Amino acid sequence: MKVKRLSHVAIMVKDIDKAGKLFTELFGFKFDAPSTTKETDTRTLMAAANNVEVVAPLTADGPASKSLEKRGEGLAMIAFDVDNLEEAIKDMQAHNIRMIGRADLPIGKTASFHPRDLFGVMVELIERKKK
Repeated sequence: MKVKRLSHVAIMVKDIDKAGKLFTELFGFKFDAPSTTKETDTRTLMAAANNVEVVAPLTADGPASKSLEKRGEGLAMIAFDVDNLEEAIKDMQAHNIRMIGRADLPIGKTASFHPRDLFGVMVELIERKKK
């Protein structure tokens, strides 16, 4: 598999408004309007120009909340763009890296892989929709 580029890093936080305000004031990030994704149980702020996504749980008892409770705040995910998601998935699985989720999102098809197999960091691969 060849990675085209780093798409973004995601930082899991408890308070998305507080984190967004701090990162804006401190680093000058310009975040898009908050969005929610029910499939991943998350509320997000994206600073696309800086490749940074701030993520908080959408519900108190969903998977994102459980992950935050278990792992705490901090780096949650690194996302990479790939040309062919199906080939990339096969490459990851050939290295015994477990896929933990797939989604078809507005940006394209994604697959997420288990942090225990990747030195503690979840990796998401994205095959972006052609423009």
